[in-house]
Amino acid sequence: MQGSGCASSNSSDNLAKARAAFADFAVLTVEKYGVEPSSSPEPTGEACSAEFYRNHSVLQRVADYLDVIATLRDSPWWNGRLVLFRGSEGADVASRLAVPAHADAAVVLSLGGGYTFGEDVRWSFEQQMIREGVPRDQWPDLAAVFSEAKSAPRSGKAWGGSGYRFWADSVDHRAADDLIRFDGPILMIHGSADTSVPVASARATLDRFADAKRCNLTFWEFTGYDHGMTDMDGRNHMTEVLDQAALWVKTRLAERGARSPCMAP
Repeated sequence: MQGSGCASSNSSDNLAKARAAFADFAVLTVEKYGVEPSSSPEPTGEACSAEFYRNHSVLQRVADYLDVIATLRDSPWWNGRLVLFRGSEGADVASRLAVPAHADAAVVLSLGGGYTFGEDVRWSFEQQMIREGVPRDQWPDLAAVFSEAKSAPRSGKAWGGSGYRFWADSVDHRAADDLIRFDGPILMIHGSADTSVPVASARATLDRFADAKRCNLTFWEFTGYDHGMTDMDGRNHMTEVLDQAALWVKTRLAERGARSPCMAP
């Protein structure tokens, strides 16, 4: 699942790296509403279509994937196994999709999940304002934006690169609530230097699984890596991280039918 924005999945370098890492898997991506396969790599703001702003939300993406997967279930070439993968916004899609899609495993990168999406956004926004030296009394009122979005999700208005429908759906959502209902193996990957989603949010997901005595979550925290797996020296490690994730998936699929041996009641 591609991350945020209205670029085509065809233009994502990270999805290309994922296809290479999972070369012996059939790879499925589903475009967002209002996005053409030729859409440029990083369109933001007014470059996104009105159709995108009106219709894009994580819930809509989940519904679209479920429709496509249901259509493919009878395909003779498919062995029926399903692994969900992506980071950031796409990882939220994977988290919500895992149970209804009857997935065998899930890999979520740079998700966080232990805090609500709104809490993660507020943290990231505050970090940005501090880095840029913006006085606190000049910070935009995020609470007002989120409230307006929830009161008028179909208005077509946008903020922060996404339409109000997206914000209304996501602000109060906590991905860990979905992941903890999934009984297949989960690999969660996060960088300690992520400035988009706090690593503390990912650690909170791990704590929640521990409190529930669930052992189907594997957590890899990479010291000094940011949201896109780039280290403090500017070197990107996404390819090697994905290669390790692919090996993890293949190992788990070969074990116990990809189901955890220690599910809580």
